[in-house]
Amino acid sequence: MADRGVAQVSLRSVAAEMGWTAASLYRYFRNKAELIVATRAAAYERFSDGMEAAYHSTDDLWDRSRAIGEAYVNFAFREPAAYKLIFAYEQETEATKTEALRQAELRSQLMLTNYVADMVDGGLLEGDAEQIAHVYWAALHGLIVLKMANKLNSAVRFEDIRKASTRLITRGAAGSAKRDAGESER
Repeated sequence: MADRGVAQVSLRSVAAEMGWTAASLYRYFRNKAELIVATRAAAYERFSDGMEAAYHSTDDLWDRSRAIGEAYVNFAFREPAAYKLIFAYEQETEATKTEALRQAELRSQLMLTNYVADMVDGGLLEGDAEQIAHVYWAALHGLIVLKMANKLNSAVRFEDIRKASTRLITRGAAGSAKRDAGESER
């Protein structure tokens, strides 16, 4: 899938790549769609493993947020085919998802939301944690996709744009919590 793209993959081609017969692979997957669902679920699990490791790497909420951002970016560029498979436009309908895929998606969503909820609960950000998490995710995902497509201005470094967008979102979400903290420090 990484070399040829999802559209060009067949169970026969996967079996041949593995040195198996197509009949052997058909014992595990009825069709290409089942294989893609299983592969996507496995990619989500690897993605979530990295997010969970970052989450548990520190109790400091700011450091945790940075660690999760780093883990997200590292996964995207270390495993670009898996990243694209997770977030590709060609997604299964809810009816064709397996329970394993549903659970893997939920796990990753929780990892990308829980740390923001912790920051809201800790008074560092204010607002709806799920909405703020989606804004962080959308900005980072968009930036990664632009980088993967070589659409970023070469005069501006990826990391500089990433830090600036994160800083702007965080300042907006800090709202009065930050202003109140600033006033108490005076």
